[in-house]
Amino acid sequence: MRLDNYGFVEVGEWKLKEGLRSGITFKLNNFQGERVIYAFVVESEGKYLGVCENSTTTLRDRMGRYKSLQGAGTNERIARKIKDCLKHGKAVKIFALKPESTLQYKSLNIDLIKGLENPLIEKLRPEWNIQK
Repeated sequence: MRLDNYGFVEVGEWKLKEGLRSGITFKLNNFQGERVIYAFVVESEGKYLGVCENSTTTLRDRMGRYKSLQGAGTNERIARKIKDCLKHGKAVKIFALKPESTLQYKSLNIDLIKGLENPLIEKLRPEWNIQK
C-alpha cells in the first residue's frame, strides 16, 4: 500500500502499555486536533484505514477509542491486532491524510474525509479492513 501516493504522512505510533485494558497507548507528533483519514502501518505495509467519522472527532479522540476499547467491536478487534504486532516486536506507525480542498455540489458541502474512505479501502485493500 503506497500511502504517500495519496498524501498520507507519518504522525505517530502505538506502544505497549501495561495497566491498560487494551494494553496499548499511542503517541501523536502531528494532526492531534485534526479530523483526518488515518492508517496503521506495520513494516511499511498499510494494515488498516479509517476515518475520524464526525465533524468534531479529532485524531486524538479516534485513537483514544482504540486505546480505551470504547465503542463498536471494530475498536477492540483492531486494538488486539495492534497489540499482537507490538508483542512480536513489530512497530505500528500511525499515518494521516488531511484533504486540503473542499468540494460542493449544488451548495452542499461534500465531506471528503468520508467520501475518500471507501475508495481508498477498495484501491489499497488493507488487510485489517473487513472486505465486503
